[in-house]
Amino acid sequence: MAYKTFETERLLLRPTSVKDAAFILELLNTPKWLKYIGDRHLKTEIDAESYIRVKVLPQLERLGFSNYTLIRKQDRKKIGTCGLYAREGVDCIDIGFAFLPAYEKMGTVLKPPIVLRKRPLPILV
Repeated sequence: MAYKTFETERLLLRPTSVKDAAFILELLNTPKWLKYIGDRHLKTEIDAESYIRVKVLPQLERLGFSNYTLIRKQDRKKIGTCGLYAREGVDCIDIGFAFLPAYEKMGTVLKPPIVLRKRPLPILV
């Protein structure tokens, strides 16, 4: 199934896939991710592929939205993630995001969540 991709002026928001394993491995092992979100115990790209298959893709397949890889338009560099998450025990959809340290404080942090939040959930599919 094809899932919706979104854009801001500077970014593409594409549903995260197993093709993003190397990037996810890097992002989930950054100091801020480990400190504020928590250690997901990903040590290899295979671990990251498994994480994507088990944690990301099931929600995408079930609800039509999940985690999005943020890609800078100017050079196609993967710089972070943003997503809408249906978390167990939470009655509403949660918005989360993270950036690689080199791409923090560049004025892009609020745009992806705003783009996703403005879309009625059925349109995401």
